Amino acid sequence: MKLGTWIKGVCGMALLAATAMEARADTFLLRMGGGHTTGLTYVATYDTFFADEVTKRVKEKTGHDIRFIKAWGGSVAKVDGAIEAVQRGTLDIGLSPIGFEQSRAALLNYSAMVPFTTADPVLQGRVATRMLAEVPSLQESMKPYNARILSMMVTEAYGLATNFDWTSIDELKGRRIAMAGTNAPLFVPIEAVPVNLGIGEHYQAMQTGLAEGSLFFISGMEAFRLKEVSSTFTRTGFGSLSTFVAFMNEDTRKRLPGEVVKIIDQVAAEAAIMIAERSAERDKAVAERLAAEGITVRDLSDAERARWAKAVAEIPANSVAGLADRDYPTADVLKAYIRILAEEGYSFPTDYTF
Repeated sequence: MKLGTWIKGVCGMALLAATAMEARADTFLLRMGGGHTTGLTYVATYDTFFADEVTKRVKEKTGHDIRFIKAWGGSVAKVDGAIEAVQRGTLDIGLSPIGFEQSRAALLNYSAMVPFTTADPVLQGRVATRMLAEVPSLQESMKPYNARILSMMVTEAYGLATNFDWTSIDELKGRRIAMAGTNAPLFVPIEAVPVNLGIGEHYQAMQTGLAEGSLFFISGMEAFRLKEVSSTFTRTGFGSLSTFVAFMNEDTRKRLPGEVVKIIDQVAAEAAIMIAERSAERDKAVAERLAAEGITVRDLSDAERARWAKAVAEIPANSVAGLADRDYPTADVLKAYIRILAEEGYSFPTDYTF
C-alpha cells in the first residue's frame, strides 16, 4: 500500500470515529438543589467543585455535555423537602440536612443518635465513607423513595452561640435555644428549652428574644450573621456529624449513560472528602476571626462535657426504641458506627448501652 493511501485511510477512519462520537454525544440537564444556601460548606462545594468537575470530566471522557440548573436556598425544596423533590423528579440531585427529614431518612441520622462524637470533620468523614460502604441497610433505606445516596457528608463541629456567657450546663436551664428539632433530646435533660427553627430563622429569633442561643456551626456566626446577636460561641463537644446527604433520583441514573453515572459517583466521593477538609479549615479560621473581633470563643471543659454526656446517655437506646416500628436495624447501625469510630481512634466520653 502506498504511504499516501495509508495516510488517507487512517485520517478517514479518525474522521469517521470523531464524527460517530459527535453523533452519539448528548446534552443532559440535571436539576440540583436543596434548602440551604451556598453559605454552608457542603452546598458551596457542590455548587462549584462538584458541578464543574462533573461537567468537565463528562465532556473529556464521553463527549457528552452536562448542564446543571441549581436551586439552592429552598427555591425548589426546603430543608425538609429535598428527598421528596428527588423522589418526584423535581430535582435530579438533592442535598439534604437529614435532621429535618426524620420521616424518610431517620436511619441515616445515626451520627446524631450517639451524642458527643468526634469534633474532627476529617475523621468523621472517613467514618461516614466506611459506614456507607460497610452498612448496606443505609442505602437500602432509601429505595422506597426512588433515591440513591451519592455521599454522606459531614458538618462542621457543632457548638452553641449565645447572647449570654456560660461555662456550666446548669446555666442553660430555662434558656431558649434555636435548633433543628432532632437535637432537642440533647437539651431537654439539662432543662434548656429547644426552639425548633431552621438556621435561616435563628438570627431573627435571637434578635426578637424568641431564642437566646443557636445550636449550629461556628461558621454560622458569619454566614447567618449570628455574631451580630451573640456574645459567645462555646464548642460543646457535640461533634461533627454525617448529617448532610446528597441523593440522586434513580430514574435519572437509569436514563444517563453508565459512564456518566460513574463519573458522578466518583466526583461525589471526592466532594465528600473535600467538604470534610474544608470544614476543618473553616472551623479554625472562623474561630480566629471571631476572637479577633472580641467575641468569646471557648471549649466546654472536659468535666462539663462528661456531665452533659451522662445526662443524655439514654439517647442511643431511645433512638433504637423510637424506630422499632420502622423495621430498621438501628441497633446494628449504631454498633457499627461506634466500632468504626473506635477503629479510627475515637472514644466517647461515656459508655452507651442499647
